[in-house]
Amino acid sequence: MRRFITAIIILLLLSNWALAQSTSANAPGHENEKNENKGDKGNNNGKAGETPKRPDDHDDKAAIQVGWAIITLNATTGGSVSINNLVAFATFGLKRGDETTQAGVLPSDLSVSSLMFVSTNRKLSRNIGIGIANPSTTADAHILMTLRDQDGGPAIGTKQFTVGKGQQTSQFVTSLFADGAVPKDVTGTLTVTSDVPVSMIGLRFRGDNFSTIPVTNLSPSSGRGIVIPEFAAGGGWATELVLVNTGSSQVNARIDLFKQDGTPMTVRLNGESKSSFTALVPAGGVFELSPKDGEGQSRF
Repeated sequence: MRRFITAIIILLLLSNWALAQSTSANAPGHENEKNENKGDKGNNNGKAGETPKRPDDHDDKAAIQVGWAIITLNATTGGSVSINNLVAFATFGLKRGDETTQAGVLPSDLSVSSLMFVSTNRKLSRNIGIGIANPSTTADAHILMTLRDQDGGPAIGTKQFTVGKGQQTSQFVTSLFADGAVPKDVTGTLTVTSDVPVSMIGLRFRGDNFSTIPVTNLSPSSGRGIVIPEFAAGGGWATELVLVNTGSSQVNARIDLFKQDGTPMTVRLNGESKSSFTALVPAGGVFELSPKDGEGQSRF
């Protein structure tokens, strides 16, 4: 159990956790997939009359990459088309054998003040993970976190740190407040303020299971594009992005992926290895961006 939770920590939470990634996240499901996709590396020419399989986008031996994504309109998009015509969301998960454990991620409106539920319990393997992406290209975000218990009284702990421009960071609540001043088992709220608009995600863990939880935006702010504050690939992990066009004209969108340090993240999706993808979304239509197997299907 501890080893599996460590694997999830590697992916979803801050760069400190990446130190353990090579020993805990690559194994689940790899042997089955290796046998199933033997021909996807170019050794399967198929039978006569059959169409050879396409290469598999998944590489479960690759190092885990963690970061964030932003969706903007390409310069060629004109007329009355707006980024507001797009509905976007992500699904990420970990392949274990023939199954994929997954969770949906909705884009987070930029905010300078947010609040979320917190519940941690060591005996129940319960924890809360928090991811923050700073999409600004010009300014670092100075973050202040304030933890209160379920009675809503005075703060029982505070934490300050900086998220650089274009960067992303994530940690468990128990790691953020690990100095001993805050009880290890706590139920309450966490308020997050920033001097620069940021995007946030909350993840609730209970043993082998994880899911997203609401982050209440107390002070909405404007910013560029649609931000997906968590993106993961490699080592059995994968992320799918879905864009839905609610408008009456085609949308020409751009999807950029970044690592936690703000540098471009190259990932193989839809058969191409890139850090920036173009999405042509027809009016009333859908665009999917995800790693595909030899049959052209994603794991989600």
